[in-house]
Amino acid sequence: MTFTWGGLTPGHAAVEEAQPPDHAVTHTSTVEVVGYDKQDIGPAAEGYEVVATLLTERFSGGIEGMGYADHIRVFRPDGTQIAAGVERVIGSVGGRTGSFVLTSHAQDDGSNAVRGVWTVVPGSGTGELAGLRGRGEFTARVQPDGSWRAEDNFTYWFD
Repeated sequence: MTFTWGGLTPGHAAVEEAQPPDHAVTHTSTVEVVGYDKQDIGPAAEGYEVVATLLTERFSGGIEGMGYADHIRVFRPDGTQIAAGVERVIGSVGGRTGSFVLTSHAQDDGSNAVRGVWTVVPGSGTGELAGLRGRGEFTARVQPDGSWRAEDNFTYWFD
Protein backbone atom coordinates (compact mmCIF):
# COMPACT_ATOMS: atom_id res chain seq x y z
CA MET A 1 0.00 0.00 0.00
CA THR A 2 1.34 3.45 -0.87
CA PHE A 3 0.45 6.85 0.47
CA THR A 4 -0.60 9.57 -1.92
CA TRP A 5 -1.77 12.95 -0.76
CA GLY A 6 -5.49 12.46 -0.68
CA GLY A 7 -5.60 9.13 0.97
CA LEU A 8 -4.31 5.63 1.35
CA THR A 9 -4.71 3.64 -1.83
CA PRO A 10 -3.21 0.43 -3.17
CA GLY A 11 -1.77 2.50 -6.04
CA HIS A 12 -2.68 5.04 -8.67
CA ALA A 13 -4.75 2.54 -10.70
CA ALA A 14 -7.30 2.30 -7.85
CA VAL A 15 -7.87 6.05 -8.02
CA GLU A 16 -8.15 6.05 -11.81
CA GLU A 17 -10.73 3.24 -11.89
CA ALA A 18 -13.14 5.15 -9.62
CA GLN A 19 -14.78 6.91 -12.56
CA PRO A 20 -18.57 6.96 -12.14
CA PRO A 21 -20.52 4.77 -14.57
CA ASP A 22 -23.63 6.05 -16.35
CA HIS A 23 -25.91 4.57 -13.65
CA ALA A 24 -24.18 6.47 -10.79
CA VAL A 25 -26.37 8.56 -8.48
CA THR A 26 -25.44 11.99 -7.08
CA HIS A 27 -26.94 13.54 -3.96
CA THR A 28 -26.08 16.09 -1.28
CA SER A 29 -25.67 15.68 2.45
CA THR A 30 -25.05 17.90 5.42
CA VAL A 31 -22.30 16.92 7.85
CA GLU A 32 -22.18 18.33 11.38
CA VAL A 33 -19.13 17.85 13.59
CA VAL A 34 -20.53 16.70 16.95
CA GLY A 35 -17.25 15.60 18.54
CA TYR A 36 -13.72 16.97 18.13
CA ASP A 37 -10.47 15.99 19.85
CA LYS A 38 -7.20 17.62 18.76
CA GLN A 39 -3.79 16.22 19.63
CA ASP A 40 -0.46 17.83 18.77
CA ILE A 41 2.01 15.73 16.81
CA GLY A 42 5.25 17.06 18.21
CA PRO A 43 6.00 20.71 18.92
CA ALA A 44 5.25 23.43 16.38
CA ALA A 45 8.29 24.57 14.39
CA GLU A 46 8.79 27.68 12.29
CA GLY A 47 5.07 28.40 12.61
CA TYR A 48 3.97 24.99 11.27
CA GLU A 49 1.77 22.94 13.54
CA VAL A 50 0.99 19.25 12.85
CA VAL A 51 -2.03 17.79 14.63
CA ALA A 52 -4.28 14.76 14.62
CA THR A 53 -7.99 15.39 14.99
CA LEU A 54 -10.52 12.71 15.93
CA LEU A 55 -13.97 13.71 14.70
CA THR A 56 -17.46 12.37 15.25
CA GLU A 57 -19.82 13.59 12.52
CA ARG A 58 -23.55 13.37 11.90
CA PHE A 59 -24.57 12.92 8.25
CA SER A 60 -28.05 13.83 7.02
CA GLY A 61 -29.53 13.89 3.55
CA GLY A 62 -28.31 11.44 0.91
CA ILE A 63 -26.07 9.85 3.53
CA GLU A 64 -27.75 9.26 6.91
CA GLY A 65 -25.71 8.17 9.89
CA MET A 66 -22.56 8.77 11.89
CA GLY A 67 -18.96 9.14 10.80
CA TYR A 68 -15.82 8.51 12.85
CA ALA A 69 -12.74 10.18 11.38
CA ASP A 70 -9.07 10.72 12.04
CA HIS A 71 -7.46 13.60 10.15
CA ILE A 72 -3.84 14.68 10.10
CA ARG A 73 -3.64 18.44 9.62
CA VAL A 74 -0.78 20.80 8.87
CA PHE A 75 -1.48 24.36 9.97
CA ARG A 76 0.72 26.88 8.16
CA PRO A 77 2.07 30.12 9.67
CA ASP A 78 -0.52 32.12 7.67
CA GLY A 79 -3.39 30.22 9.34
CA THR A 80 -4.31 28.05 6.35
CA GLN A 81 -4.21 24.27 6.51
CA ILE A 82 -3.98 21.05 4.54
CA ALA A 83 -5.41 17.75 5.77
CA ALA A 84 -5.69 14.06 4.92
CA GLY A 85 -7.98 11.65 6.69
CA VAL A 86 -9.74 8.33 7.00
CA GLU A 87 -13.35 7.90 8.12
CA ARG A 88 -15.79 5.06 8.78
CA VAL A 89 -19.42 5.97 8.08
CA ILE A 90 -22.14 3.83 9.66
CA GLY A 91 -25.66 4.41 8.38
CA SER A 92 -27.42 4.42 5.04
CA VAL A 93 -26.91 5.55 1.46
CA GLY A 94 -29.90 5.62 -0.84
CA GLY A 95 -31.93 3.67 1.72
CA ARG A 96 -29.37 0.82 1.95
CA THR A 97 -27.78 0.29 5.37
CA GLY A 98 -24.30 -0.73 6.44
CA SER A 99 -20.95 0.98 6.73
CA PHE A 100 -18.07 2.06 4.50
CA VAL A 101 -14.65 3.65 4.77
CA LEU A 102 -13.47 6.72 2.92
CA THR A 103 -10.22 8.61 2.52
CA SER A 104 -10.11 12.37 2.11
CA HIS A 105 -7.89 15.34 1.53
CA ALA A 106 -8.66 19.03 1.93
CA GLN A 107 -7.21 22.50 2.12
CA ASP A 108 -8.11 25.85 3.58
CA ASP A 109 -7.13 28.81 1.44
CA GLY A 110 -7.79 31.40 4.14
CA SER A 111 -11.39 32.11 3.10
CA ASN A 112 -12.85 30.57 6.30
CA ALA A 113 -13.79 27.42 4.40
CA VAL A 114 -12.13 24.02 4.05
CA ARG A 115 -12.67 22.41 0.66
CA GLY A 116 -11.83 18.85 -0.21
CA VAL A 117 -12.64 15.55 -1.82
CA TRP A 118 -13.14 12.03 -0.55
CA THR A 119 -13.24 8.55 -2.04
CA VAL A 120 -14.91 5.36 -0.84
CA VAL A 121 -12.27 2.70 -0.22
CA PRO A 122 -13.15 -0.09 -2.69
CA GLY A 123 -14.39 -3.23 -0.92
CA SER A 124 -15.03 -1.46 2.41
CA GLY A 125 -18.84 -1.51 2.21
CA THR A 126 -20.66 -3.80 4.64
CA GLY A 127 -24.24 -5.06 4.87
CA GLU A 128 -26.44 -3.63 2.14
CA LEU A 129 -23.59 -1.24 1.24
CA ALA A 130 -21.34 -4.09 0.07
CA GLY A 131 -19.97 -3.12 -3.34
CA LEU A 132 -20.40 0.62 -2.70
CA ARG A 133 -18.09 2.82 -4.77
CA GLY A 134 -18.03 6.58 -5.01
CA ARG A 135 -16.47 9.94 -4.38
CA GLY A 136 -17.53 13.27 -3.05
CA GLU A 137 -16.62 16.92 -2.76
CA PHE A 138 -17.21 18.96 0.38
CA THR A 139 -17.01 22.47 1.73
CA ALA A 140 -16.83 22.91 5.51
CA ARG A 141 -17.35 26.22 7.29
CA VAL A 142 -17.17 27.30 10.88
CA GLN A 143 -20.58 28.32 12.24
CA PRO A 144 -21.32 31.38 14.41
CA ASP A 145 -21.34 29.15 17.52
CA GLY A 146 -17.83 27.85 16.66
CA SER A 147 -18.97 24.43 15.44
CA TRP A 148 -18.19 23.11 11.96
CA ARG A 149 -20.71 22.12 9.30
CA ALA A 150 -20.11 20.80 5.79
CA GLU A 151 -22.13 20.29 2.66
CA ASP A 152 -21.10 17.48 0.35
CA ASN A 153 -21.99 16.19 -3.10
CA PHE A 154 -21.59 12.42 -3.31
CA THR A 155 -21.63 10.38 -6.52
CA TYR A 156 -22.00 6.66 -5.87
CA TRP A 157 -22.73 3.32 -7.49
CA PHE A 158 -22.49 -0.35 -6.66
CA ASP A 159 -20.21 -2.94 -8.27
